Amino acid sequence: MPTPARPSSRVVLPLFGAVVGALLSWTTSRGLIDDTYITLAYARNLAEHFHWGMTPGITSNSATSPLNVGLLALGFLLVGPFAGADGELALGGVTTVLAAVAAGCAGVVTRRAGISAWWAGAAVVVVLANPLLVSAVGLEVVLVFAAVLALLAAGVAGRPALYGVVAGLALLARLDTVVFIVVLALFSGPVLRRLHVAVLTCCAVSLPWFAVSWWFLGSAIPDTFVIKTNQKNFGPDRTYLQGLWTHYWPNTPVAVGVGVAGAALGVVVLVLLLVRLVRTRDAVRRGLTGLGVGGVAYFGVYSVLGVPPYQWYYVPPAATLSFVAVLGLGVLLHDRARYVVPVVTALAAVGGLAASVPAAALPLPWAYPPVFGNFATPAQYRAIGADVGAIVGNERVTAPGEIGLLAYSCDCEIVDQFSDPAVLQPLVETRIEEADPVLQQLLRWNYARRDPGPVQPQPWALRWRSAAVPPPAGVAEWTTTAGTWRTEDVLVLFRADG
Repeated sequence: MPTPARPSSRVVLPLFGAVVGALLSWTTSRGLIDDTYITLAYARNLAEHFHWGMTPGITSNSATSPLNVGLLALGFLLVGPFAGADGELALGGVTTVLAAVAAGCAGVVTRRAGISAWWAGAAVVVVLANPLLVSAVGLEVVLVFAAVLALLAAGVAGRPALYGVVAGLALLARLDTVVFIVVLALFSGPVLRRLHVAVLTCCAVSLPWFAVSWWFLGSAIPDTFVIKTNQKNFGPDRTYLQGLWTHYWPNTPVAVGVGVAGAALGVVVLVLLLVRLVRTRDAVRRGLTGLGVGGVAYFGVYSVLGVPPYQWYYVPPAATLSFVAVLGLGVLLHDRARYVVPVVTALAAVGGLAASVPAAALPLPWAYPPVFGNFATPAQYRAIGADVGAIVGNERVTAPGEIGLLAYSCDCEIVDQFSDPAVLQPLVETRIEEADPVLQQLLRWNYARRDPGPVQPQPWALRWRSAAVPPPAGVAEWTTTAGTWRTEDVLVLFRADG
């Protein structure tokens, strides 16, 4: 009797990734961080009004990832007939598909390496269960991971045209993926030999959006470049380089420890791959080495920029180095325990991460993620936003510092530098004046068509009572907490025009 054929990893791995992505989406669906709702607000406005902006009445350009906004807008359109404008459901669908893509690309690498598909499954679980990543679901963290793995797969497969297409999409996912695009190309012989093909296809995919953005939105790059590189409110000892230890570790040590453990092992595996690199032309070893080097380079670039320590900024290096830790180990152990080691590694990865992530003990879905720094929980912001919208109606209201879920749930014109280019304009001018001569000229070219107009009156304002200057007596106020991160606080809504 013939032995039944086993399912191909080409099918099993994407299905496995989709299951992991769906579980991740459900677990995080009620505990998304505030910045996620900036992206969801853009996506909903694009889907419902074909409008690029955070609020329906103001065109803005603060969406860091135009590709993520586009995919989520498509998600809104697909779930709309069944569930209405359910942003969490739209996000869940997109995350599930992206996790399946990531797993499929990981499978390409294991097949090229001649190792068990278990290694790919274990690597995907280790990355998608990372506390830093799960604490930023809804931003472009899963999209960037999938894009970088697609770059790796195209490189090891020796397909420069496909590499260029993926590189163009990666730039639309986040401009800083250029670090991985360049490094992975340098470690891929076929891509280097036909670099012109990769570059031309990359430009064909990405340049149309940048041209449209420059012409119609007043900037080829998102405004978040100016916002984040000028932001100093975390303090001088809490930049990207020190932030994990000075900002996050004191409050969430287990989550931070688990988040960086895979990356630390990835650095060790990367060193072993580098030692053997000079003696091999193997495309997979070279590709994994390039991926690890890209993760280290990304961390270095952000450290030099001195940007704030937002947890999602740590995801690309943590994810890529953790992936190298698992798959690189599989390549190095290729001739030893070919099937036993992957199974043990996969089980250890799943069990260890599930036991280590502190929020796993919380009721599901989570009310807030493992690494959380907002002033209020998502449920509190959602309720406050609805109340604010009912009070202010069609009048504008100044945001209190965090704007995402308030704007998403209030159905009103809530204003700050993320939603209104006119409010941001003084910061743009300051950034240009303080830049070095080369960057200054580049920024002048970038903002040459920018004309945001004057700041419109904002009759209402939201302010935290704990601010240095307490707000006046308010029309309404709400008490908030933020899980284990912050103490109790009070948000006040008052008339700002007298």
